[in-house]
Amino acid sequence: MSGRRHLDVDLDELLRSLSGPQAPAGDETTARILDAASELFLQYGIRRCTVDDIAQRSGLGRTTIYRRFDGRSQIVTAVLARECRRFLTSIMFATVHLETIEDMVVEGFLTGLGSPERATLSALARSEPGLLRLLTVESEPLIAVATGVLVDAFGPLGRPADRRRVEVVAEALVRLALSFVLERRSTIPLHDRQRARADLHALLDPLLEPLGELREPRGHA
Repeated sequence: MSGRRHLDVDLDELLRSLSGPQAPAGDETTARILDAASELFLQYGIRRCTVDDIAQRSGLGRTTIYRRFDGRSQIVTAVLARECRRFLTSIMFATVHLETIEDMVVEGFLTGLGSPERATLSALARSEPGLLRLLTVESEPLIAVATGVLVDAFGPLGRPADRRRVEVVAEALVRLALSFVLERRSTIPLHDRQRARADLHALLDPLLEPLGELREPRGHA
């Protein structure tokens, strides 16, 4: 049985929302529906929440909800996609001004680990075995999409061998990030940003340094 059946979520749609163009923010009513659903999922778990529950929490009627979503499964997908997009957007804003690949990756880790979206995704995974499977034993599609996003964000790569080098490192970073999303406890002192930054640089710089020569300096075409 696939993770998509366990979780009652359209995995293909979720992956498209992460790998494709940024989805529009949507209207205020849609935001109210997703906010209410997210609160209920965190409080009671995904399986125990119905469209009626979401309608009551949001203060909207069932008809209003069904004008925007086909049903609970599509709402679950939309909530997860929104949290993932917010997670990635917070990292992009925190790293866009940095020059070196080492600084960008380390700051990306620190920002992601401290974001409320990471906490939400972690809590949902703990309450929903299907989501936990999508992030662990059935994570191959998600890892592939996230790796592709990182490689594309790295910039132009002329030689296949260079792209391969970046892909290997990007996949390792995605797998490491997933482990931190699921379990924050670590010997790295994540509560102390300065010490955590130093530890992450010591860990990741040797992995990232060879990629620096492949990345075009900022401001170059």
